[in-house]
Amino acid sequence: MASLTDDDLDGVSEGRKYPDGTVVRVFCMRTDRDAYPSGWAYKLHYGATEPDPPRTLDDGTIRRYDNSHEDTKGHELHVAPDSDPDSITFPGMVEL
Repeated sequence: MASLTDDDLDGVSEGRKYPDGTVVRVFCMRTDRDAYPSGWAYKLHYGATEPDPPRTLDDGTIRRYDNSHEDTKGHELHVAPDSDPDSITFPGMVEL
Protein backbone atom coordinates (compact mmCIF):
# COMPACT_ATOMS: atom_id res chain seq x y z
CA MET A 1 0.00 0.00 0.00
CA ALA A 2 1.33 3.43 -0.93
CA SER A 3 2.07 5.99 1.76
CA LEU A 4 -0.34 8.88 2.24
CA THR A 5 0.66 12.31 1.00
CA ASP A 6 -0.52 15.81 1.87
CA ASP A 7 -2.47 15.79 -1.40
CA ASP A 8 -4.33 12.65 -0.27
CA LEU A 9 -5.39 14.36 2.96
CA ASP A 10 -6.36 17.77 1.57
CA GLY A 11 -10.15 18.08 1.64
CA VAL A 12 -10.87 14.97 3.73
CA SER A 13 -14.07 15.31 5.75
CA GLU A 14 -15.40 12.00 7.01
CA GLY A 15 -17.15 10.55 10.01
CA ARG A 16 -17.93 7.01 11.04
CA LYS A 17 -19.90 5.54 13.95
CA TYR A 18 -19.04 2.12 15.33
CA PRO A 19 -21.21 -0.52 17.05
CA ASP A 20 -19.34 -0.02 20.34
CA GLY A 21 -20.67 3.56 20.59
CA THR A 22 -17.51 5.29 19.41
CA VAL A 23 -17.14 7.73 16.55
CA VAL A 24 -14.23 8.89 14.41
CA ARG A 25 -14.35 12.25 12.62
CA VAL A 26 -11.55 13.42 10.35
CA PHE A 27 -11.35 16.86 8.78
CA CYS A 28 -8.24 18.30 7.14
CA MET A 29 -7.95 21.02 4.55
CA ARG A 30 -5.14 23.17 3.23
CA THR A 31 -5.75 26.86 3.75
CA ASP A 32 -3.99 30.17 3.27
CA ARG A 33 -6.00 31.93 5.99
CA ASP A 34 -3.91 33.89 8.50
CA ALA A 35 -5.64 32.03 11.35
CA TYR A 36 -3.79 28.83 10.29
CA PRO A 37 -0.05 29.59 9.97
CA SER A 38 0.69 25.88 9.38
CA GLY A 39 -1.29 26.00 6.14
CA TRP A 40 -3.77 23.39 7.46
CA ALA A 41 -7.12 23.46 9.25
CA TYR A 42 -7.80 20.11 10.92
CA LYS A 43 -9.72 18.14 13.55
CA LEU A 44 -8.93 14.49 14.19
CA HIS A 45 -11.54 13.27 16.67
CA TYR A 46 -12.05 9.94 18.42
CA GLY A 47 -14.95 9.93 20.85
CA ALA A 48 -18.16 8.43 22.09
CA THR A 49 -21.61 9.02 20.61
CA GLU A 50 -22.84 9.65 24.17
CA PRO A 51 -20.64 11.62 26.60
CA ASP A 52 -19.58 9.51 29.58
CA PRO A 53 -17.30 11.50 31.92
CA PRO A 54 -14.66 10.74 33.08
CA ARG A 55 -14.16 8.26 30.23
CA THR A 56 -14.90 11.15 27.85
CA LEU A 57 -14.90 14.92 28.01
CA ASP A 58 -18.30 16.62 28.30
CA ASP A 59 -18.59 16.70 24.49
CA GLY A 60 -17.84 12.98 24.12
CA THR A 61 -14.17 13.41 23.21
CA ILE A 62 -11.83 10.58 24.12
CA ARG A 63 -8.89 11.96 22.08
CA ARG A 64 -8.77 14.85 19.60
CA TYR A 65 -6.06 16.72 17.75
CA ASP A 66 -7.04 20.14 16.39
CA ASN A 67 -5.85 23.60 15.51
CA SER A 68 -9.18 25.40 15.79
CA HIS A 69 -7.41 28.36 17.40
CA GLU A 70 -3.96 27.94 15.86
CA ASP A 71 -3.21 31.65 15.58
CA THR A 72 -3.80 32.16 19.32
CA LYS A 73 -3.38 28.75 21.01
CA GLY A 74 -1.42 26.67 18.50
CA HIS A 75 -1.96 22.97 17.94
CA GLU A 76 -3.76 21.06 20.68
CA LEU A 77 -4.29 17.53 21.93
CA HIS A 78 -7.42 16.94 24.01
CA VAL A 79 -7.47 13.69 26.04
CA ALA A 80 -10.16 12.62 28.50
CA PRO A 81 -10.51 13.01 31.41
CA ASP A 82 -8.34 16.19 31.43
CA SER A 83 -10.43 19.12 30.21
CA ASP A 84 -7.30 21.25 29.63
CA PRO A 85 -5.70 20.50 26.25
CA ASP A 86 -1.95 19.99 25.80
CA SER A 87 -0.07 22.11 23.29
CA ILE A 88 1.76 19.98 20.74
CA THR A 89 4.30 20.61 18.02
CA PHE A 90 2.70 20.13 14.62
CA PRO A 91 4.81 17.50 12.81
CA GLY A 92 2.97 17.87 9.49
CA MET A 93 -0.41 16.57 8.38
CA VAL A 94 0.76 13.14 7.23
CA GLU A 95 2.78 12.55 10.39
CA LEU A 96 -0.05 13.66 12.68
